[in-house]
Amino acid sequence: MSVLDAIAAAGIGAGACTGDLVLRGTGPEACVAAVRSLGWPCAAGNTDRKVAKRPPRPPDHPAAQRVGSRSWTRHRLSEESVRYLAELPALVRFEHDGVSVVVLHGGGEDHLPSIDETSNETMLSSLAADLGADVVVSGHTHRPLVRRVGGCLFVNPGSVGEGEEHDQRPAWAWLAVEPSGPAARLERVPYALAAPREHR
Repeated sequence: MSVLDAIAAAGIGAGACTGDLVLRGTGPEACVAAVRSLGWPCAAGNTDRKVAKRPPRPPDHPAAQRVGSRSWTRHRLSEESVRYLAELPALVRFEHDGVSVVVLHGGGEDHLPSIDETSNETMLSSLAADLGADVVVSGHTHRPLVRRVGGCLFVNPGSVGEGEEHDQRPAWAWLAVEPSGPAARLERVPYALAAPREHR
């Protein structure tokens, strides 16, 4: 909730989510409920699909008893939340002050690329052209990024619930349309996260 509080304190009333709402966290139902209550568009993350579309192991299975694991997570979600996750789209499109924005997760089952600081410029230019986007907002890597390639701005807001090895603070980003075009700023909130854990 610290990120949502920071967004509200900044006077920002609308947003979007790049996915990975659940898995590895301790409150999956509350997380889905919080995002749904905002009414913001959300793209499907690979962890969302993994939890929603693969049947869980029985509750007494050792894997289903590990906090944050896929099966543990699924057993703690309502059927309504499971349906919500299963129906999340691969892409979300909207316009912001005349700028075309596409939100995706990347690196998932939809064969959308994972975008980072090493991504090939030719690939990024082609992706922006294919999507018809002035701004592409992505997730998956959990690493904040602002990168301009040609006429397109690529943004990764980072992760709310799983920080980087060197910085465990929750991250988010905001987008503004300036006279020179779209611009983004990366933000952090001053509350360190627990170190990431791997679950299957």
